[in-house]
Amino acid sequence: MRNGFRLIRVYLLVSLIVLLAGAFVLLFTSKVGLHVWLNSLHTPFQDFVFSYLTHVGGGMFVVVGTFVLSVMYWKRYSYSLFFFGLLNLLLVVLTTQFLKLVVFADALRPSAFITETTLHIAPGVEMHTYNSFPSGHTAAGFAFFGFVAFIYRSNKWAQFLCAVIAMLIGYSRIYLSQHFLEDVVLGGTIGLVCLMLSYWLARSLKTGMQLR
Repeated sequence: MRNGFRLIRVYLLVSLIVLLAGAFVLLFTSKVGLHVWLNSLHTPFQDFVFSYLTHVGGGMFVVVGTFVLSVMYWKRYSYSLFFFGLLNLLLVVLTTQFLKLVVFADALRPSAFITETTLHIAPGVEMHTYNSFPSGHTAAGFAFFGFVAFIYRSNKWAQFLCAVIAMLIGYSRIYLSQHFLEDVVLGGTIGLVCLMLSYWLARSLKTGMQLR
């Protein structure tokens, strides 16, 4: 596990700073007040960008992305990269869906929770009302782009870019009023934990001997 931290330390450091900053903000604000304020900062440009960027954390994108990258780098990693990526996806899905559907099944999303004001809704975005906590898109985004950062770990700027994209996916969920900040912070944390745990499992099961 320690080796995994060292390999993508730039990605992990930037991600942790962002998530800790989000957690710090939560200590001193109300989730409703914060969300209403962030929602008021909307622009047509952001509507367009975040309406599409949010799908980068969706199931189809991360599944296809993991498969394509595993094939592209098969000669370098053989099946070990695919196994690592598969574990990464499974852990994220199982963890977030269990929490969303079983533990916090009644957690309302912003559009259902906030009734005293009218939220700005980006054109064409389908709004959801339940299963808000945690954010599955954010968890998948942080886990998947950590996987990408691992592949391009020799380039610190690539790791930094991966962290920025993961952060923007999380913010897109807030901007589109699909989640509160607390949902996103926990989602990102889950994504990072699943990423490192899947790396450790791949190495421990001797299927990830080339993951160095």
